Amino acid sequence: MKTAVVTGASSGVGAEIARRLVARGWRVFGLARSPMPLQVVRADLGSAFVPVPVDVRQASSVTAAFAAIAQDCPRIDLLVNNAAVFKMAEFATCSLADIDNLIDTNLKGTLYCTHAALALLGPGSRIVNIGSVAGTHGIANQAIYCASKFGVDGFAEALNQELIGRGISITTICPGGIDTPLWQDASNPYPGDLSKILDPGDVAGLVEYVAGLPQRVVLKKAVLFPSNEWH
Repeated sequence: MKTAVVTGASSGVGAEIARRLVARGWRVFGLARSPMPLQVVRADLGSAFVPVPVDVRQASSVTAAFAAIAQDCPRIDLLVNNAAVFKMAEFATCSLADIDNLIDTNLKGTLYCTHAALALLGPGSRIVNIGSVAGTHGIANQAIYCASKFGVDGFAEALNQELIGRGISITTICPGGIDTPLWQDASNPYPGDLSKILDPGDVAGLVEYVAGLPQRVVLKKAVLFPSNEWH
């Protein structure tokens, strides 16, 4: 049985990725900050989904989570760094706490989880980072978010070259707007047609595709967005 670790697995894209993998016979360790939503996913997906509460912003929390995973499973076939937060606002109006929250979650969380997972990854394993179109070009009122996602892309670009000799590859998926609670928040109104926005399954299906690629194939980056956007 193949094994995956998916961060941000309690809802949205992360939960859909877990659902797709479990349906294919994978065992999925689902990581998220809030234990109760993870238990809801567990009730839906069954024992193949293993909830692991963790705060990816805290290095000690990530280290403890992966130590627990290692005791249960000595190898990870797939790490999906999906956990992220978002804020749309002019940079001058953002607080220092906003900077810390986005960078610590989106960028440092990805680094922490990848660093902790490396000892469990082997030939044929893959890392998939859920980046963003905001990591491919600058978007007004998303300066902190862009900084975090550009960082994720640069991190993958460099680390891919370090790991390729070990038979491990990294794919960065850069989606546009996705139909998740993020865009239903009044503070982050979606600037386009909500009827055309991406479905979480669109992104999860691409993760599923990457997970099934032959080891000899490296898909470095994929950019996808709804037809009412252009990136």
